[in-house]
Amino acid sequence: MQNNSDLLNHLKTEKKEMTNIDMSVAVKELQSLINAKFDKAFLVNNQDGRELILKVHNTEMGTQEIIIGIGKYKYITKTEYDRQKPKNPHSFVMLLRKNLRNIKITKIEQHNFDRIVKITFEWNELKYMLIIELFKDGNVILLDSDNKIIMPLRTERFSDRKLIPKEEYRFPTQRDLEPANLEYEVTKKIFKEELKKEEFIDLEIVRIISRLFGLAGVYAEEICKIANMDKNLKNPNEEQSEQLYSGIKEFFKLLTTTKPYTIIAEEKTKEEQNNQNNQKEEQQSIAKKIIDVSPIELIRYEESNLPNLIKLKVENNIKVYKKYYTSYLTALDEYFSQFILQKDIKKEETKLDKLIKKQERIVNSQIETKAKYEKQSAKNHEKGDLIYANFTEIDEIINTIRSAREKMEWKQIKKIISENKDNPILGKVESINEKNAELNLKLIAEYGGDLGTLKGNVAIDIRKSAFENADDYYTKAKKFKNKVAGVITALEISQKKLAKVKQQTELDAELLKQKQQNIKKKERRVLKWYEKLKWTIIDNYLVIAGKDATTNEIIVKKYLEKNDIVFHTLMEGAPFTVIKNTSEETPSEETLLEVAKFAVSHSKAWKLGLGSADVYWVTPEQISKTVESGEFLKKGAFVIRGKRNFIRSAPLDLGVGILEYDGEKRVTTAPSKTIENSFEKYELIKPGKLKKSNLVKQLLNEFKDYELIDEDIFSILPPGESEYLNSKDRRLPRRK
Repeated sequence: MQNNSDLLNHLKTEKKEMTNIDMSVAVKELQSLINAKFDKAFLVNNQDGRELILKVHNTEMGTQEIIIGIGKYKYITKTEYDRQKPKNPHSFVMLLRKNLRNIKITKIEQHNFDRIVKITFEWNELKYMLIIELFKDGNVILLDSDNKIIMPLRTERFSDRKLIPKEEYRFPTQRDLEPANLEYEVTKKIFKEELKKEEFIDLEIVRIISRLFGLAGVYAEEICKIANMDKNLKNPNEEQSEQLYSGIKEFFKLLTTTKPYTIIAEEKTKEEQNNQNNQKEEQQSIAKKIIDVSPIELIRYEESNLPNLIKLKVENNIKVYKKYYTSYLTALDEYFSQFILQKDIKKEETKLDKLIKKQERIVNSQIETKAKYEKQSAKNHEKGDLIYANFTEIDEIINTIRSAREKMEWKQIKKIISENKDNPILGKVESINEKNAELNLKLIAEYGGDLGTLKGNVAIDIRKSAFENADDYYTKAKKFKNKVAGVITALEISQKKLAKVKQQTELDAELLKQKQQNIKKKERRVLKWYEKLKWTIIDNYLVIAGKDATTNEIIVKKYLEKNDIVFHTLMEGAPFTVIKNTSEETPSEETLLEVAKFAVSHSKAWKLGLGSADVYWVTPEQISKTVESGEFLKKGAFVIRGKRNFIRSAPLDLGVGILEYDGEKRVTTAPSKTIENSFEKYELIKPGKLKKSNLVKQLLNEFKDYELIDEDIFSILPPGESEYLNSKDRRLPRRK
């Protein structure tokens, strides 16, 4: 996913929330998660709302994340993009973890073609339903088996229903028309009756269709195009109603043959801009933006209409095209993830900008203060100079005013001064501030030559001599000069700090730029067939084992061959473990014992914390799905006929490590003897009290040099809880 440039910022994205059409297609694809077990939930806050992440796990696809957008952007899809999970989980998330942990998803449904998804979780007598409402601001509500609200993500009250704990959940009012019923004549009759209702009189048909089926405007317009009718037509007649209804049926048939795609606006390379005929695929575009996503082919997005999506003034610099996907969930993930991930990066960029601006404000303030102090210093020094240049006259004025003050009021003195403006001495007095005993004198100093003439108004304290007044101004000038020196020192420090901040932010900005350009999906390694099962290598034999009833069936029916050796314990629910034997010779006793250890370690014996258990082995021809009349075999169970070769009290013995096999370094498990002789790096484990999720975290840290993800380790571990036995590393010295 690439960064958007300024050139693309004017282009608006078409879809802020999923429509009922989008949800219909998405829910069909989410059926692949049926039988997946709930693992964890996270609630991620962002600038435009929240994302609820449901982490689930199934045997076929491993760990998957369902992401539900609530707020400005409303959607549900599977995601392959990483989100930064909060350390402190929300109370709603904690409730989901408490109630749904390890419970299977049994149903995923769209409610009555509305923007509501129902996910049902069931295990034995337990039953919960998660309601996802993707209208208004969106909400997620957990219900119990009696349809009572356990807790909503956000409490809400409406005129006809309440989303609060212990209240019975009620769906919003439903529409009469649904796409599933369009083939019925009664539906056509209802449709025509609806068109004649008073509320639809003089209303454009595009608006009527949108309201009747709850469709987004883009799909309502598409129906008008399919029906070859003006979307602004009002009050359609009988023939037009028939034509419109046919267009509606044809539109909804498109949902049976979906062809999902995104519409991408991409900035052209310089070569493409210089040569419009040069459209080489190998050229790398500067930036791109996904502006819409659709599950079906739309007339508005036919190739000839794509240039109309952008403004003409930038048409020569931007190209618009479709990108098709095999899965609509993938397309939705690409589309909606761009908003969240790009906004996270924008948030970081804003922080960097604020940091620089804050430091720049400090520097600018200090520069202004320095200039102010320099000006004050020069101004006070200048006033001191003017006093010295007019020393005699100023003392005479001070003495004259003092003498007059002994005989008369200030009012009389001011009058005399105003009447004698032509007097060479009194004419220098501009004004008198009797409250402060100050004279405001207009002084001039003729220096001649380069110095020229100095003039200005100076406040003189009549309680002091001319010399004392001059000294006061020189003292002030000196103080401001000293302040300037202090500000200069502070300014130098601030400027160095600003330069350092800019340097650091440039580095951070470069990292963000790289992050923008390299926002990638979580890399899911393509698994070999045996990696979808439990597997290991013992004495050069490939050994496979089932994970559950389904994979037990797959092993026996698909992968079992005539020379293989099949192991099983006497415990119910134990996996079938198979030595893939390419020769007709039976493996050695030592090999059979090692495989027995592997088989019993991946059985229920580990979860029960046993030290050992009996294991037996048979040949493929002894295994059958045929039972006696009246008997029944559960999924994953088989009938064993003939002699069973027992290995009594096979010890639970297992380690997790890195093994080079089939051209790659892979993580798997094996008994200690095998793992010590054949594995590059490993950790020996035993039944214990450490939760599987915590063990996975620790093992990920131990094997961090191998770029593993949690699913790689989670899928190979034995059932139940475990703990370390000891640690070895044949490749690196062990850290103390």
